[in-house]
Amino acid sequence: MELVIEKSDLQNILKKAISATEKKSALPILSNFLLEAKDDRLTVQGTDLEVHVSVSVFAKIENEGKACVNAKKLTDISRLLPSNEVYIKLEDNVLKIKSGKTKYSLPVVSSEDFPMMYPFPEDNAFVVSGDDIQKAISKTSYATSKEETRYALQGVLFKSLDGTIDVVATDGHRLALYTINRNGKGDVEIIVPQKALNELKKLLTGLEDVEMAASDQYVFFRTKEWILMSRLLEGAFPDYTKVIPQDFNIQIKLDKKEFLDAVKRVSAVIEGDPKPIKLTLRENTLQLVSKSAEYGEAADELPVEYTGEEFSIGFNARYLIEAVEVIDGDTAVIRFTTPNAQTLILPEDENDRYKAIVMPMEIA
Repeated sequence: MELVIEKSDLQNILKKAISATEKKSALPILSNFLLEAKDDRLTVQGTDLEVHVSVSVFAKIENEGKACVNAKKLTDISRLLPSNEVYIKLEDNVLKIKSGKTKYSLPVVSSEDFPMMYPFPEDNAFVVSGDDIQKAISKTSYATSKEETRYALQGVLFKSLDGTIDVVATDGHRLALYTINRNGKGDVEIIVPQKALNELKKLLTGLEDVEMAASDQYVFFRTKEWILMSRLLEGAFPDYTKVIPQDFNIQIKLDKKEFLDAVKRVSAVIEGDPKPIKLTLRENTLQLVSKSAEYGEAADELPVEYTGEEFSIGFNARYLIEAVEVIDGDTAVIRFTTPNAQTLILPEDENDRYKAIVMPMEIA
């Protein structure tokens, strides 16, 4: 293997692949990158056996070949190279790197031991927008479960419908849903781990089209520059359609920033989590109140168009904040049914494909 590559290109692909590697593994090979020089491209692969990332970039290939080298060491070195042009050559089981007058010689291990990525399932593929996937991740992943016992709820559901995919996360107390468009006939109903989505966010620019497909155990995302493969989470995901209320008794519209600021101010007297906060609707007024036996209480009011009977409902303030923060636009719509039933939070724009459900909590 022998090639010449721009320093910025090398730094970029190593940065994208490094977090998929395993630093402290019983399998030492997982702390390495697999480098492959072929067809005017340098491809770098990293994996921890759960997530596998392959990123490629243009390089001037003198001789094709493969090398397996310590991922952290190569990434650290790439940040320190003095010249824009980097010369890399595999010689006598040593990876030689030259930039300006700086030279490195790194030991390599057998590339035969590096875990191979499975073939992309071409027959079950469809295309989605990178921008759509970015939005889906940012608008849903906050609602995943942090409890290790709720294994399936630690991931995000991707469920294909006619021409769309519902992307859903829930921890049993709240739910976030974002619908994205797709082109192609492939179908999925899979639970993607949070780590895979974090890696996907690093790869996406938002400008590209992304091919997506799944097999029985793995999900794949692919562009011309990179491929991400991840093991799927097993387990049953709840039927999210049953918890989205179709009818409601009360709807209010709130300035997003004013509402978030008020919730944060009032919940500041509560230490830890949950942060109980009580919302009370009276004529043209929304009152927010929280009480702490140790730190006292706080109250605030916001103007709102409301003329019905007095209505009170309690929430974990953090759940309200996280559901509203990801709304695009300046206005949040909140729909209530009863003080004991789930509450629906929406953007004002009816064409926006985001929905959030927050379950109320009992407040004395």
